[in-house]
Amino acid sequence: MKRILRDTCILAALMILCVFTVSIIWVGLTDEIRLVIELFLLSFIITLANWFIDEFISLSILWCYVVKYVVATGIVMLFGFIAGWFFRSNFWMAFIYVGIVLVLAYLVDVIKTKKDIEFINSKIKGR
Repeated sequence: MKRILRDTCILAALMILCVFTVSIIWVGLTDEIRLVIELFLLSFIITLANWFIDEFISLSILWCYVVKYVVATGIVMLFGFIAGWFFRSNFWMAFIYVGIVLVLAYLVDVIKTKKDIEFINSKIKGR
């Protein structure tokens, strides 16, 4: 199931990029296409930051998620101000957006970890 979900996300991302590339060639860069490209760029930056946190910072799982939340919120705020998504009056929305995505990512991580543990335990029992 993990592989199906990953492959689905990769295929959807490739489809979006291909459709938008053709649309940019024919129509030009619309606001909707610009937003999706900005979201792809933002997700790349946050993924890169999370990778650095995982590789170079040794924390408990809880503190790791807290640090990732703070870092991701800071990146979203900075990126949002640069891209014009947020204004000084509604910057707090970044905390909500990042929180929702982080909770969903945490749930996926918990499910994935549980499945991995079950798989490893079944392999150990098989020996």
